[in-house]
Amino acid sequence: MAINKKSNDYVDAFDRKAFADTPKTVWAAIAISFAAMLGHGDTLPDFIRAEWQTLYDNGIVPQKPTW
Repeated sequence: MAINKKSNDYVDAFDRKAFADTPKTVWAAIAISFAAMLGHGDTLPDFIRAEWQTLYDNGIVPQKPTW
């Protein structure tokens, strides 16, 4: 499957319209909330950075981390 800015296996797991209609801030809040529930509250910025790097390294997202 080709990866682009609008699709990947994770995006495809959701209803396309619902995904498109959900603001980025909501997705960010869900991600932060979930990471906090996993017990990464003290190291949340590092956890988010590491997860983005992992997604990029595995070809899941094309956007390279900016740090």
